[in-house]
Amino acid sequence: MQTEFLKEWLPLLAGIFRIYLETNGLHADAVQDIIGMVDIISMDFKLPSATGLQPFWEAHKKFLLAAIGKTIFIKVVVTTDTSPDDIITAARIIAEFDHDILLVIQPAHGSLAPSSPLLMTFQEAALGTIPNVRIIPQVHKILHVP
Repeated sequence: MQTEFLKEWLPLLAGIFRIYLETNGLHADAVQDIIGMVDIISMDFKLPSATGLQPFWEAHKKFLLAAIGKTIFIKVVVTTDTSPDDIITAARIIAEFDHDILLVIQPAHGSLAPSSPLLMTFQEAALGTIPNVRIIPQVHKILHVP
């Protein structure tokens, strides 16, 4: 969403820092403009059952296609409303591109926080398709960072 800024700023950091891009994974066209300046991509998959929004599966596939060759990991925020089918769909999409991409399952906080057994169900569902699945909390929420 900040492509124009990044196109100007990232060349100044070339050779000084490794560049880590945190992204919603929805803007494949935009990432193509900066992909050569990025080293690591932390990509969100927006799960329809967790967000209540339309499915973004095709947009996520296009983004992954644009990002092939980079170090990528994918995060999904899960809630009490998250469907195991959405987790399986996410894992299948990951497997289509690179079986070894890490999937990070991040539980929501507060009243939407899934139970530990439900988190394990999500992890087991994904592990049926891909080998690298972790459950890691949203650290920014723990640290009270917006």
